[in-house]
Amino acid sequence: MRKLKVVFAVLIMAAVGIVALSACSRDDSYDFTIGILSGAQIPAFELGTPGFQNRLTELMAAEGLQVRFIYQNAAGDPAMSTTIANTFASQHVDLMFTLGTGASQRALPVATSAGIPLVYGIITDPVGAGLVSDISTGASSALPMETQVGLLEELIGSSLDANNRVAFLYTTDEPNSVASLGRLQDVSPEGTIVPFGIPANGLDQLTQQFINIAADSTILAIYIPQDNQITGQMQMVQNLNQHQNPDRRLPIVVADLPIVEGGAVASLSVDFAANGAAAADIAFNILVNDIWPSSFYSPTAASLSLYINKTEAETIGFTIPAAMEARATRIF
Repeated sequence: MRKLKVVFAVLIMAAVGIVALSACSRDDSYDFTIGILSGAQIPAFELGTPGFQNRLTELMAAEGLQVRFIYQNAAGDPAMSTTIANTFASQHVDLMFTLGTGASQRALPVATSAGIPLVYGIITDPVGAGLVSDISTGASSALPMETQVGLLEELIGSSLDANNRVAFLYTTDEPNSVASLGRLQDVSPEGTIVPFGIPANGLDQLTQQFINIAADSTILAIYIPQDNQITGQMQMVQNLNQHQNPDRRLPIVVADLPIVEGGAVASLSVDFAANGAAAADIAFNILVNDIWPSSFYSPTAASLSLYINKTEAETIGFTIPAAMEARATRIF
């Protein structure tokens, strides 16, 4: 798939709504050009991108090859994702790397029409999102849910049952969150994972949901999946948990490691830089070895990291089990 090409670099300042186009001179020193489309400016994607770039650069260098990256961020705008994907197609990039379900779904038809391989990263449910095809594959961030049950049970000091339940706080029209809810319920005793949802753009409803959670004495912890709307407002979630119901401040477990420092108590989850690196391995095999993977990458229990936040636990009056603290990958 190696070829010479003239590449027009596009700088899309999506965060401020400015789009600028500038021509780049032909540079024959690059063997491959990769278009990177990040769906939003969130910690997970900001870790996955360099993880992908560093790993692919390393793999290419070992083969005496050079790779160029064109990075664009859609800032959560679906239409911008389509625009960026079309720009990449017009530039005849060798491969698109997309981060996030929405951005990947927007880019896939463009990649398919242009015949450009698409590799995605940090996708909770690529099958359900329709992202597994003969031109797209990648690295899933879907957690082995048994590990999440184990973490929750260790944290609350009890097996999940009718008197020891967990609130699942999520956005009801976020496909990744809905899929995570179903997967967690499937491996938990019936009725122990209790949904508390808000609609898209419904952050004003979080206060009422914390009131509802506090009113149920059987709920001993809160679990938040890889839900960009809610984790993007973790300070609000933290404040509500600390101050809305002072007598019912609960440990919050999140599915995103970077969110722990911002107000959660624990996370046993994917290293997003490693997820990006796994996607780079796939991209390298497609571009250099002409090998298409038999299936997308999925994380295993052995690949997960454990972050805990002792400061937050002390603030809400919760004691993290000593054994959990002893094996933590990182402590805040």
